[in-house]
Amino acid sequence: MRRRLLMTWRVGLIILVLELAIYTLIGYLNLGNHNLVWETFNENAYTIADVDSKIPYAQNINRHARQVGINAQVIASLIQAESSFQPRAQSTAGAYGLMQITPGTWQQINQESKVCVGRHPGECSLECYYNEELNISIGTLYLSQLLNKYQGNMVLALAAYNAGPGAVDKYGGIPPYEETITYTKRVIDNWYELSHYPLPSSIFSLTQWENVHKLIGWCFIATILGLLWVARGLYRYHHSWRWG
Repeated sequence: MRRRLLMTWRVGLIILVLELAIYTLIGYLNLGNHNLVWETFNENAYTIADVDSKIPYAQNINRHARQVGINAQVIASLIQAESSFQPRAQSTAGAYGLMQITPGTWQQINQESKVCVGRHPGECSLECYYNEELNISIGTLYLSQLLNKYQGNMVLALAAYNAGPGAVDKYGGIPPYEETITYTKRVIDNWYELSHYPLPSSIFSLTQWENVHKLIGWCFIATILGLLWVARGLYRYHHSWRWG
């Protein structure tokens, strides 16, 4: 039994070192993959390309995307991440509709663009927020403003759409918020899927790379726990931490 435990201990140490090496390698590959995927995404964000007619609200998405010179597939990818194309979606943060726009942002964009002028008396209401065409129009105009603010960097514009431009300005890039990081990856993954654009030098999407990295990390933790169990058994045999 003692010999078996010692053998398990040595094999476990080898596995631990290998897992650490793989985890580090995957981390570097993941970072490089992010840069390639984001660069390709940014380069194509302004390419005029309509979404397929099978996509919900395709006509409205294509029209408003063309008006501001944004790839319609980006707008559709954002809507998919924000509301899953549910026009009456409402978040706990008080955002409404297909593109999950807050009343404050809606009022700001509406005052500048006059989207709702002549449609109803007084202030905009929930019926405005839930109106598919109005929501897509306001949301697309807002994303266009963010793109101009960040000099055409669509990744930063998406991060600002989720976390607010103040957070992006504060950190000088994507804020270190788990929700914003996950959101940005999801929109970009959606875009690659909708556009059928090949992932550059990679067989995995951003989310898949992240999942592989996390899986190796959990294996690393499991190996450490296994080694602790073996060490406990060896200590019982020797009544000491010297096992020679």
